[in-house]
Amino acid sequence: MSTHFAYPAGRPADRDKTEHGERVDISTVPGARIIQFTVSHPRGDVTLVVVTGEVDLWTAPRLRDKLLRAFGSRGSIMVVDLSPVTFFAAAGLATLIEAQAAAEKADRRMVLITTVRCVDRAIELTGLATNFRRVGSLAAALADPAPGCAAPV
Repeated sequence: MSTHFAYPAGRPADRDKTEHGERVDISTVPGARIIQFTVSHPRGDVTLVVVTGEVDLWTAPRLRDKLLRAFGSRGSIMVVDLSPVTFFAAAGLATLIEAQAAAEKADRRMVLITTVRCVDRAIELTGLATNFRRVGSLAAALADPAPGCAAPV
């Protein structure tokens, strides 16, 4: 299952309309910010959410919705693969903090795959590295039996 969202550089409310109110294919708008999600179940107890594109002020709410909905699916572990992310803003950090809290409340474990500098740097510079369980690959996430946070990448 893949979901695409794109936002122009303008306000979210105007993202798919011209100045005359006509709808447009936003993926053709120059400068549009695109985020894509793919959800799968590589193992019975694991939900994998792959995030591709930019996580910023406009796209973070879509990421939040996708992650919180994924907690409703089967499995006790949610793996969030952020390795295809090309930009990661503070709004993305807030979303991950909220998702981690939801995971703990639901007695589930959230593991992040972080292999790109923009994500790792944001997590580390803000002092949030100990808040998340981070690994370098899906294989590492699936092999990791330890609950909790703060695995080195």
